[in-house]
Amino acid sequence: MQNSVFSMVVSKTRLIQAIACFLSLYKTMDDFKIYILCVDEKSYEFLKKINLDRIVLVTIDELNRKDLLEIKASRKLNQYCWTLKPAFIKYIFTLDDSIERVTYIDSDLFFYQNPNLIFENQPDASVLLSSGEIFLPMASKEINQTVQSLTGNFNSGFISFKKDIDGLACVNWWDKMCVESCTSNPKDNKFGDQKYLDDMPFLFNNVYEITTPGINIGHWNYLKYKFTVLNDTIVVNNNKLIFYHFSGFRIISKYDIRQVHEENRVNIPFIYQIYRRALEKIIDDVEKIDPEFKEYFTVAAIDDN
Repeated sequence: MQNSVFSMVVSKTRLIQAIACFLSLYKTMDDFKIYILCVDEKSYEFLKKINLDRIVLVTIDELNRKDLLEIKASRKLNQYCWTLKPAFIKYIFTLDDSIERVTYIDSDLFFYQNPNLIFENQPDASVLLSSGEIFLPMASKEINQTVQSLTGNFNSGFISFKKDIDGLACVNWWDKMCVESCTSNPKDNKFGDQKYLDDMPFLFNNVYEITTPGINIGHWNYLKYKFTVLNDTIVVNNNKLIFYHFSGFRIISKYDIRQVHEENRVNIPFIYQIYRRALEKIIDDVEKIDPEFKEYFTVAAIDDN
């Protein structure tokens, strides 16, 4: 059976970060497979050209979903990519009977340790959710609570479903909800694909928060952690860092890589500079393969995810 199966939705502006994520998995895992849903021709053609092992490329047309094609024109790119997450997970389950679990990962994740430990620690969970706890000590308690209530208690950058009755029922429901609405509208008590995760533990059996430490830390809570290096291993609060969520990075050019959520922050973890250098190296390599590659964010579109 296959447990180390991942899915990712990639657009051309996210290619560089997606490649960084792939390479971090190659470094930390011996055996895995990533299914990539390419939302545009450029991302598909480039990933096809570099032909990385363990990666399976999929186009939106292959999902054979009329509803997803029909709503594409009415949603912003970031919202459309969010919409596709559960639909893609469902599709992967149909491809191979040996696939036991599919874990969705955002392209801006970066792995430092083998994430299989997460599944080994909670092998019976049908759905595994990542904490989205807000910890912004520079803001008031009331602001922290407001942000938490708007964005939800869980983060959808890493979410795992087992192919069992409960896991399939949950991902089917998530798919239906995302097709209905995937906009960040606080008035409707929604936040993209993410606020729906709050309902999963109440609507479905066997849904659990991940208990393994050192996962999915990001700009919303990194100030809760002390980052150190011990025997060449990055440690957060005495636990190994399994993966970090570099949410908010926007690549304008090789010489202009911005963190839009943390422009005025202090005490940025040292791993940010290492990540920037990794992105710059990947851009160098990508431009050697395709000298015309310029698929970056524009300043005007910097707020698009």
